[in-house]
Formats: sequence, structure tokens, C-alpha cells
Amino acid sequence: MQMSPENQQVLEDCCPSIELWFAQSELQQLVVKAARGAGYCWSDAEEIGWAAAWLSKFGLPGGDFMLSLMQSNDLQAPRPATRCWKGNNHPLCPLRCGLALMDFAQLPEGLGASSLVIESVMGLPCLLPFAARTARQIQHPLQIQWEEQSLFLNQDAQPSLEINQVSMEFGKTVDVRITRSNSNMVSIETKNPQYCVGVSKQILEQLEAFAHQTLVPASDLSRLRAGGHDDPTS
Repeated sequence: MQMSPENQQVLEDCCPSIELWFAQSELQQLVVKAARGAGYCWSDAEEIGWAAAWLSKFGLPGGDFMLSLMQSNDLQAPRPATRCWKGNNHPLCPLRCGLALMDFAQLPEGLGASSLVIESVMGLPCLLPFAARTARQIQHPLQIQWEEQSLFLNQDAQPSLEINQVSMEFGKTVDVRITRSNSNMVSIETKNPQYCVGVSKQILEQLEAFAHQTLVPASDLSRLRAGGHDDPTS
């Protein structure tokens, strides 16, 4: 990504701890490869990459959040059931919950009902992009509630307020209620999306370590094909 020297200096002055800057699309593709290396199928990895870019667009460290979840071994996938999703005595993974939310968007186990409670979700911010995409998918605004707070997501996958201003501790476990909202109640404010994403060298190296697991180990055959001498009839 090309940046003017003036803009680069402004970014460095504002965020001195940030060492590298990416376009949203560059971060997205990096996280896609990292998620695949972490064990997600390609289709799920594509959604996770999009979610990281969505969070970063609204001021949250999407790459950092996704890396933290890829490194977590004690988070569970939900057990979809009508009106309430639970786990087995462990916090639920927001990525697995978000992917399931899109899969069950129109079904009774999902938002085919008027509302859905997902219990014990850790990393709430990472659930929001999938809820936003679900709102777009079903073409209906959604209200997200946890503790004493809430926000709305409209059919264009836009939040009703700046999500980086909402109190949602990443490491905290909360119960989340997702409700189909009356569109007349939703007021979407003007956003100031961020198109440059700052990533530290440490986070970049860890994401790349996951991404490298998608590479095929070198062999005589792979070297032969890389040189363009492969016989398609063999």
C-alpha cells in the first residue's frame, strides 16, 4: 500500500507502537491464510478474514483479536437449539458462534425465531461482524444486547454506533441476545471508517506462522512442477 510521507508521519506520531501498515484487503488476505493454517476450512477462513477487516474498519484490532482466538484451545463451538445456544461448561468461541449464526440465519435454531440467546461467549467483538453479515443476509436489522449495553446492525452490515466506543472487554465472557429489530427504531449514524490498519511486527509474525502451515512441503515433484516441467499425462 502506498502512502504519502506526510500521512505516514502522522500515523507514526499517533501510534508509535505500530510498526507496519496494511490496506484492509491485505489484512483480510493475511488473516484468511492464518485461519486456514489454524485449522478452519477455506470457506470459514474467508469469513474470518472478512470479519478481521470489518473490525479494523471500525477501529478495533481485528488481526490481534483473530490471532488470540486461533491460539485458544479451550473455546467451544455452540450447540444450536431454538432460542438458546449453549456449550459444555466452557466459554463459546465467537468465531464458531458467528459462523453458525450465518448458517442458521433463517432456521428455527437461529434467527428464524424472533430472538436468540448465546450463552457464555468470550471475545464478543469478534461475534459482531458475523451478526452484521447475518443482518445483510436476512435483510433485517438486528439488535445485539449484552449486560446493560446494546447496539444495532443494519441491512448494510453497519453498526448503529462506533463499536470501539462500546465497553466490551475481549477476554470477558458474556451472554448475548440477538433480536430481529423493528427497522423504524434503528438510527444508523455516520461513520469514519479506517482504511489503514496498523499491525505490530510481533502480531504479523504470529499470523504468518499460521499462514505458513498452508504451504505444501518442498519435494522433488513440487520443485519439478514449480519449474514448469510437469507432464500432465503422468
